[in-house]
Amino acid sequence: MSWLLIFGTISITLIIVITMKKNLTLSEIYTTVIFGLFIQTVVDTFASVRFKAWGFYEVEKIEFKALWIVVGIYPIFATMIINWFPYCASWRYKLTYLIAWDLFSTGFEWLSLKLGILWHINWNLLFSFILYPLIYYLLILHVRFYKWVKKLSLLHN
Repeated sequence: MSWLLIFGTISITLIIVITMKKNLTLSEIYTTVIFGLFIQTVVDTFASVRFKAWGFYEVEKIEFKALWIVVGIYPIFATMIINWFPYCASWRYKLTYLIAWDLFSTGFEWLSLKLGILWHINWNLLFSFILYPLIYYLLILHVRFYKWVKKLSLLHN
């Protein structure tokens, strides 16, 4: 059942990402997804190995099958989050958008726990629920930072 969730999620969301209207350039999406993967790798490594907070599949093991999530699901969701973010909307609409993704992500995490894809020891869903909007906003800030750097480089050329 866990493989059905992983491959079903990757299949459906990959079709969505490929066919969605791109509101950002491919370079903005690419650099932000790579930034997100870097942050995720650092945080997940410390969380699972050092603090025994959460991890994938088995405690104290790094599983190759976790790469389906890290390289498959994470980049796809990050792409959708940053591409659909309402950059020019009111702060209330932006907050509502982030909370909607927060609810979805917490629900997906809960399902992953139930199916044995993810484990929690020194962690719980409330912590995730509190941190998801901050993580997603960090991705949004990276998009803005990238656009700023790109603009500066054009001015200096």
